[in-house]
Amino acid sequence: MVIDKQGRLFGKLSIIDIAVLVVIIGLLIGLGYRRLSSKAAVIVNADTKFYVTLVVERIRDFSLEAIDEGDIIYEQYAQQPFGKIVATETEQSKEVLKKPDGTISYVPMEQKFNLYATLECTGNVGDNGYYVNGNSQIAIGSDLRIQSNKVICTARVVGLSLSR
Repeated sequence: MVIDKQGRLFGKLSIIDIAVLVVIIGLLIGLGYRRLSSKAAVIVNADTKFYVTLVVERIRDFSLEAIDEGDIIYEQYAQQPFGKIVATETEQSKEVLKKPDGTISYVPMEQKFNLYATLECTGNVGDNGYYVNGNSQIAIGSDLRIQSNKVICTARVVGLSLSR
């Protein structure tokens, strides 16, 4: 018999158990459909030109001289270019000096500079941020290991914009 005297299917499941199971399966299917059918992130253009400003802190003077406007920058070990340097600015690096009287001052570091480089990049710009080379997301505050044909260094992203 399929249903016994106590109303259980095959002697193990009651009709109420089956109804609860069907409702749970239906909810799971509904949630899965809703999650998979959500809108994808809006991308402005897959070939959008945008600008990334990087800072390389405490760079030595000879490394600074090896970086020029027009240089192509790569993320270390990447095959595709990250961007081209379109502008640079430098400032003297400073370090914090705590004096015996408890005051703090900033003093210049000899032969050390902070380099601000603006790169022209091409990639995706959308609701979820800026992307270079397909899926490499760029965010303000993130550190990148970059290289040109003359120098390798670590830089921090300090600016992102669609215009220069």
